[in-house]
Amino acid sequence: MKKKIMMLITLLTLSGLLIVGCDLLQAPADPTPIPTPVVDPGVVAEANLVPADHVVVNFPVPGKVADILVSPGDQVNAGEVLARLEPMEALEAQILTAELAILDAEQGLDKLYEGADLVAAQAKISLVEARQALVEAERAWDAVDTDDFIEELDDARLEMIDARDDLQEAEENFADHADLSEDHPTRVRYEDELEEAQAAYNEAVWAFETLQNRYDLAAAQLEAAQSALDDAQRNADATLNGRPDPDDLALAEANLEQARGQLRAAEAALEDLELRAPFAGRIMRIELIAGAYTSPDQLGMVLADTSAWYLETNDLTENQVIDVREGREVKINFDALPGETFTGQVESISEYFLERFGDITYVVRIHLLQEDSHLRWGMTAEVKFSD
Repeated sequence: MKKKIMMLITLLTLSGLLIVGCDLLQAPADPTPIPTPVVDPGVVAEANLVPADHVVVNFPVPGKVADILVSPGDQVNAGEVLARLEPMEALEAQILTAELAILDAEQGLDKLYEGADLVAAQAKISLVEARQALVEAERAWDAVDTDDFIEELDDARLEMIDARDDLQEAEENFADHADLSEDHPTRVRYEDELEEAQAAYNEAVWAFETLQNRYDLAAAQLEAAQSALDDAQRNADATLNGRPDPDDLALAEANLEQARGQLRAAEAALEDLELRAPFAGRIMRIELIAGAYTSPDQLGMVLADTSAWYLETNDLTENQVIDVREGREVKINFDALPGETFTGQVESISEYFLERFGDITYVVRIHLLQEDSHLRWGMTAEVKFSD
């Protein structure tokens, strides 16, 4: 009995060992884990959304804000007035005055051209009169420019000199006897001789000066007549065929140009009181307050061209930018719109660098090829420059 039990136990033990051995032989070895493939994401950068263009507009002169004609979000056209400063009336009056001055100058210029024929005719008359005056002056000169007249003039000069010598002698004689009594015959005789010598000298001087003045007058009149004829000839030539007088024309044109300059100055001053849109776009921000004062260094408004949107990177390093090319298509994911992917195209790469957190970075400008009403200026996005 015991043997049977022992044999049974032995058989069971052997069976157990056999089963365990078979399990060990059949059990597969632990499998080697398969590595997960790594996909190269390419160049990834952070960017912000910006409009096609934007500008800060402000008044070029200080003043009090009179009117604000737009509101944030308004779409405006290029050149449209956005706001105005005070005062407007005074400058508008200056513009009106300048415009009237231009009108007056233009009318004066027109009158010159309209009266050019009359001026030309008058110039011809003046020329003929100048010629006649010259003839008369030449006759007067010919009358004195003769040997007989010159001899007469020389004789008169000599007579004047002789009369002067006689007067000097009479003065000396009278001086020698001036201490005699006034009724002394000798003193009276020399005094009478002195008076006669003085009268003779005066007559000689008048005679000489009359002849000399006639000679000088004839010479001066001849010279003046010749100059007048030259002037008359120039005027006649200048107004020939109905042309305005050059001097009058220059003056009229100068008056017109001065009036135009005053108008330009007034218009420029008026423009300084008007804030205009430099291009078509949307008003994004207004800092002006009606009734408050502003200055050129104070922000007025922000205008943006939202006809297209772009992204500009802010962390693309020097090691990454070498793999970016213009015209390359990129994928864009906005932080504010998770799960949505947009497409863009590289438009430009900055030539100049920026230093950001110790890294050399470059701005890449990317044209956003899709539109979405949820997008706003400044939104952050991830840009993937994948192959």
